[in-house]
Amino acid sequence: MKLLPIAAIAALSATGLAAQEKALTTAEIQELLVGNTVEGIHFGTHTRQYFSPSGLTLWIKSGDETPSEARYKIEDDQYCSSWVGLWSDPEWGCFSIVHDEKQGLYYYLAQPPRTCTDGGYEERIENV
Repeated sequence: MKLLPIAAIAALSATGLAAQEKALTTAEIQELLVGNTVEGIHFGTHTRQYFSPSGLTLWIKSGDETPSEARYKIEDDQYCSSWVGLWSDPEWGCFSIVHDEKQGLYYYLAQPPRTCTDGGYEERIENV
């Protein structure tokens, strides 16, 4: 089982990377996400998201009985997802993934704004 910290997401308006931050490549994002589950806090709610090797992703928040289904792809050094439904033409939203090496956290970076941790909670990525 692979456990990696990943930061929860909250929107901020900042640009650029700090010296201890590294944007991941396409191959590094694939290794981090494909076949893994991300668990943590998203906008104050406990969530889990699984990334199937087929390109299907399942996302569920605390209190939900069934997960939401969507598509994802990893290309051009970004994670992209489409939540319009599996039978519709995809509308992709794409994010870079940045590793804060000093804190040992991973977080999403939108163009613009910047997204990062909302503080105090460590998330995990697990092989399932």
